[in-house]
Amino acid sequence: MRFETFVAMRYLRGKRKTRFVNLITIISVAGVSVGVIALIVVNSVMSGFDEALRAMMIGNRSHLTVAHFQRTPMEDFDEVIKEVEGLCPEIVASGPFVQIEALIQSSQTIQKFTTGAYIIGVDPEREVRVTDLAENLTDHNHRMHGAGHVPEDKEIVLGWRIADKLGANVGDSVAVSTLKEIPTPFGSGPQRLYLTVSGISESQMSDFDSIYCWVNLKTAGMMTDKAGVDGIHCRLKDPDQADVVRDRIQQQLSYRAMTWYESQEAYFGALKQEKVMMFIVLLFIVLVAAFNITSTLIMMVMEKRRDIGIFRTIGVGAGAILRLFILEGLFIGLSGTLIGLVGGTVLAYNLTPVAEFIARQMGVDLFNSQIYLFDHIPVKVIPLDITWVTLSAVFLTLLSTLYPAWSASRLDPVDALRYE
Repeated sequence: MRFETFVAMRYLRGKRKTRFVNLITIISVAGVSVGVIALIVVNSVMSGFDEALRAMMIGNRSHLTVAHFQRTPMEDFDEVIKEVEGLCPEIVASGPFVQIEALIQSSQTIQKFTTGAYIIGVDPEREVRVTDLAENLTDHNHRMHGAGHVPEDKEIVLGWRIADKLGANVGDSVAVSTLKEIPTPFGSGPQRLYLTVSGISESQMSDFDSIYCWVNLKTAGMMTDKAGVDGIHCRLKDPDQADVVRDRIQQQLSYRAMTWYESQEAYFGALKQEKVMMFIVLLFIVLVAAFNITSTLIMMVMEKRRDIGIFRTIGVGAGAILRLFILEGLFIGLSGTLIGLVGGTVLAYNLTPVAEFIARQMGVDLFNSQIYLFDHIPVKVIPLDITWVTLSAVFLTLLSTLYPAWSASRLDPVDALRYE
């Protein structure tokens, strides 16, 4: 064992008269541990939310949208589907769609409620293979009476928040007004169709459920003057390959393609920025613990002035003294980092049971599934995140040792032993 390592470990054990310094050392270790635990748990929870929301988005939206560059109607969509699927074997299902802006009004209640919405016209048989529309309908929930079925002619599926605003349930009738004009005795006016609610969709995405409804293509044709559809939706074997498929389509075919990530780029960008900011904020906990290590080493240098003077007298160089106290600080930091690493990982994997236990003890519901998107805390422990946390903690610990170690190495042995 090297001289510096041996002495640093002896100093950490301390003696009875240095109990105060040892107490501060323990507090420093605990501070680093708490900071590392907080970083690991928060990063794991945010990564879990990111993955869960990503899965919901991927399920509720198509992985790839293909349309004409000039956004002109696509009349020969069956040929386009054959062309695109023939070029890209990664595509497992495709279906046409048309998007229509509309006003929807309840017609069953005494008080008429009206809300705006985007109505998506789809081929139901194809759409259920492209998105999770059918799965969202089969999940019976306490909010609505019956989930219903995918839309047939003159039927509509409402997002549950839209249905909630209108007070509509499965089997009710709603009035849909679109920009398509029809002649009336008093001139032309917006067309109004009465459609039966065939289903309530709950995608667990508030924005999605607040603005989207679905009809079949025949019903959509009654609402618009478009000669064809707006484009086609595609589902891929691997959603992460959407960029590759998009580039291939745009390079070899005369179509414009947009991936699921591009349509929600701002949303995912905000999540990423939030995760980085939380990492920086929580890193200050480790920084405070690093200041504790600095104060601990400064007091230890003051206490060990006599020892340092003796070491310098017998020939121990300034570099060895510098390394000695750097190692001592690193031992403190590494101990706290290791404890925090183990504790944070264990807590992250068991966060939901811990939260439920706290909720039972406090008599509250910390994670109400009626308010939040999930009935549990989504957690994803990413080794790269843990690596960054560990390296950050060790780096801050190393920085905290430099000044005390430097001041110890600069100590004059004559001054240290003058009154001994």
